[in-house]
Amino acid sequence: MGEVVAAIFTTHVPRLMIKDLEARRAYMGRNVTTFYDAMERLARERLGALEFDAFILFDTHWFTTLDYVLNAHERLAGLYTSEELPAMLHELAYDYPGDPELAHAIEAEARGRGLHVMASAHRNLPLHYPTLNVMSYFNPGPKPRRVLSVSVCQTASIANDLAVGAAIGAAVERGSQRVVLVAAGGLSHKFWDLDHARKRASASPDDISSLANRMYDERMLEWFMAGRHDCVLEAAPEFRAQCSPEGRFSHYLMMAGAMGGADWNWRGEQFGRYEAALGTGQAIVHFARPQEEAIRSDAAARA
Repeated sequence: MGEVVAAIFTTHVPRLMIKDLEARRAYMGRNVTTFYDAMERLARERLGALEFDAFILFDTHWFTTLDYVLNAHERLAGLYTSEELPAMLHELAYDYPGDPELAHAIEAEARGRGLHVMASAHRNLPLHYPTLNVMSYFNPGPKPRRVLSVSVCQTASIANDLAVGAAIGAAVERGSQRVVLVAAGGLSHKFWDLDHARKRASASPDDISSLANRMYDERMLEWFMAGRHDCVLEAAPEFRAQCSPEGRFSHYLMMAGAMGGADWNWRGEQFGRYEAALGTGQAIVHFARPQEEAIRSDAAARA
């Protein structure tokens, strides 16, 4: 029987791929993001010791219209340059095993529930940088885990997202794989206009484009930390309407649906700060099973 062994809500911002220290400072000034170290530490301290087979990643830059689409290719390999920010993110080589078996299992489960989900292995189906940036940190090395990238359906409701998430969770349980879910996207998502964006490119929360958005993001993060996913879901319609969250918040909603919806109670552990990225709200939060969280707390207390 398969299971979800961890869940992660994470930024995927292009600045993650600025490798040169001076270039980082030139772009962000004195307030450089904490996410470089945070991503590496999460991968090392939480994923490194975890036994699992595959990542299911909800990609907030992959917008579809009539179906939720799953990348069902056997292998995900190529050279990526961002059409959005080519100077910052270019010629990124990637090579991961795909997971067509899991993709088709999810498709079958979802269609059996009357949902519009399609597993696609059409030639040249693209990958997007939320998948690639995050996997470059979480899935490195000569033997990477399998990767299943999932789209965000731009015409879907919150109820649709939760229902598709529930189908994904059921398909995982029916299978034999241990899976890590990754919601690759931000919180509030209002950019600064072009005349101000470069001046407000630091990671400081003071550079969030709206104080109201920052306050709502911080409230969401408090609920993440407390494991109050019921509160997050209750607030989701208002959050979507007021703060224009990235991907319409579907990355989180599908993940929460897979974890039981309002019954999900795993507490979050934040890595790095809550930060701005050109006005948008960004964070990295890892969710572990309550018993695993308790084991780590006991070990820390004895150390």
